[in-house]
Amino acid sequence: MIILENKRCFKRGLRDGIPIALGYFAVAFTLGIVAKKAGLTALQTFLATLLTNASAGGYAGFKIIEEGAPYIDMALTIFIVNIRYFLMSAALSQKLAPEAPLLHRVIIGFDVTDEIFGISSAVKGTLNPFYTYGAMAVSIPCWASGAALGVVMGTLLPTSLVSALSVGLYGMFLAIIIPPAKKSPIIAGIVAVSMCLSFAFSKLPLLSEMSSGIRVIILTVIIALAAAILFPVNNVYIYIGIMFLVTFLIRVLPLTLIRKRITNVTLRSFLYYVPYVTLAVMTFPAIIEATNSIWSGIAALVVGILLAYFNVSLFGVAVSCCAIVFILELFL
Repeated sequence: MIILENKRCFKRGLRDGIPIALGYFAVAFTLGIVAKKAGLTALQTFLATLLTNASAGGYAGFKIIEEGAPYIDMALTIFIVNIRYFLMSAALSQKLAPEAPLLHRVIIGFDVTDEIFGISSAVKGTLNPFYTYGAMAVSIPCWASGAALGVVMGTLLPTSLVSALSVGLYGMFLAIIIPPAKKSPIIAGIVAVSMCLSFAFSKLPLLSEMSSGIRVIILTVIIALAAAILFPVNNVYIYIGIMFLVTFLIRVLPLTLIRKRITNVTLRSFLYYVPYVTLAVMTFPAIIEATNSIWSGIAALVVGILLAYFNVSLFGVAVSCCAIVFILELFL
């Protein structure tokens, strides 16, 4: 009876994971182009994305590899970028039966992503681990293979098309941060401040000499902490994701150790603001510097913000950003 129920839950997770897998494949393709620019092979990219399955974290990690920054930069950056998984994992621990074996908790923790967390936490009643396994079984291979294909195709595609696809990831980031910003003036202000300071840090003397990873760490900690103190929130779970060891520990430890909800308002508020600050900093000015022309990058930024504001899907925003860059660079 238990085996039949596990099979049923696995099939349901597999079915619910198909849309996620398709979206992963498309977005991971653009991540593969970032990996190619960092000098990774298709095999190395496949391994990195297979082990981490994190978009923002993967992007941050590949940029650090491209810069040849110290290993400590990698660890700190990945920790900051993916710290949102900590609260998501803690929340998901409440969905599992108290007697759920450690092995199940570790396996689920391996792939606590925004989307997997979303469908798993939406399951009514107690979560059967095999439901999450089903979603993981179809989504993880698509993420890794999509990124590897991005590396391979990146060497075959025209320069203009590669330039267009390079903004796809930033389009996805915009699709994540703009809808909440539309609803919350506080988040809108934080996103704006994050982008402005990120631009300043990339241009000002001394600050611009820092690695992008260090800039992300400094800005994320300062802005998110300031927002947590000035604008505390009372009820929220943080979404979204990177490099294997740090990501894995962030995702797994809460699932295995925390049985009660986090009640500290400042901590929850800090984690709440982290994804918006991090993705804003990582999006701008990088989106206008990723293309062959700054004007096509600016157009992609504007189009991405507008489409995200009207709740177009992550995939739709990413594809539209790529399309506008490709079209404009045919004439620029």
